[in-house]
Amino acid sequence: MNSKLAMGLDVLFRNYWRGRLGIWGKLLDSLLFLLEALYRVCVKWRISAYKHQWLPTVTLDVPVISVGNLAIGGTGKTPFSRWIYEQALQMEFVPGVISGAMARDECELYNLWNPGGIFIKDRSKTKGAIVAVSRGAGLIIIDDGFQQLGLKRDLNIVMIAAEHQYSEKCLPRGILREPFSGLDRADFVIITRKTVEQIVAQRVVRDIETHVSRKQIGQIHLRFSSWKNIEGDTVPEPVGRILIFTSIAEPEILIELVESITLRKTEAKIYPDHYEFKRIDLQYLKEKAEDYNIVTTEKDAVKLKRLGEIGRNIFVLHLDLEWEMGEQAMMELLDQQSRSF
Repeated sequence: MNSKLAMGLDVLFRNYWRGRLGIWGKLLDSLLFLLEALYRVCVKWRISAYKHQWLPTVTLDVPVISVGNLAIGGTGKTPFSRWIYEQALQMEFVPGVISGAMARDECELYNLWNPGGIFIKDRSKTKGAIVAVSRGAGLIIIDDGFQQLGLKRDLNIVMIAAEHQYSEKCLPRGILREPFSGLDRADFVIITRKTVEQIVAQRVVRDIETHVSRKQIGQIHLRFSSWKNIEGDTVPEPVGRILIFTSIAEPEILIELVESITLRKTEAKIYPDHYEFKRIDLQYLKEKAEDYNIVTTEKDAVKLKRLGEIGRNIFVLHLDLEWEMGEQAMMELLDQQSRSF
């Protein structure tokens, strides 16, 4: 698809899902109602097909942990997959992380965090998992794997962003890949938050309790930790005008987070999720860096570094993962995997 068209559709649907299109949004909502109904039928049929073994499922000889979403967009899957990876190392596993074919940035980020590990990107996450096992992985972590039903999972973890509140609309009318009834396949649900207060996350926890028990729910705060330059050195907070330069899902949350940290309004240059930056984008960045402090994410930074010399005034936002509820229950589930194989 033409990149400009993709960016245009990305902006249109993000504004539509956030209720920013006014009367046009209501019109689009009615037009998409039947498409959503058809989508729900297809999702239900697909899940049923795997459940009744009409479609094949591959079983591996090592534990498989899925970290996934019900919704599209950022919920913290990648930092949480990193957390599981590092816990697995402490438990003396040789873990491997499998990402989708579009997730080159995530694979590079995993390797930056844990150099020399087994990190595979593949259009088929089942094939990627098989490759990881052939390379010596004794535990598989599937990043964004909840809907990957062709591979048997031993632990199914679902991430839900508190910023999403509790919308029940499925694609294309809403952000859900499947209804909340899909949580009956989850072993553990984690509510994450970046910009909302803990009380908001607790409301989401109570909503999710209608689908899973309290003991199956955890809560994590992905909180600001530091600013770093493109090389990874800690730097002071940017002073002056800020331009956010990013190609992540739901950049609105990033903008809100940066503005809450710096206490000032920002401008933004937004690209579609997983967009591969080009030389022309780098040139734009260098020109803007003359007048702005450029703020970006770790995922964006690894893609920018591929293009060579970036220039000055680049600030990379780093977040830490902090458990607020459910860490002990999660550790017990991981320990069960170590004792089962």
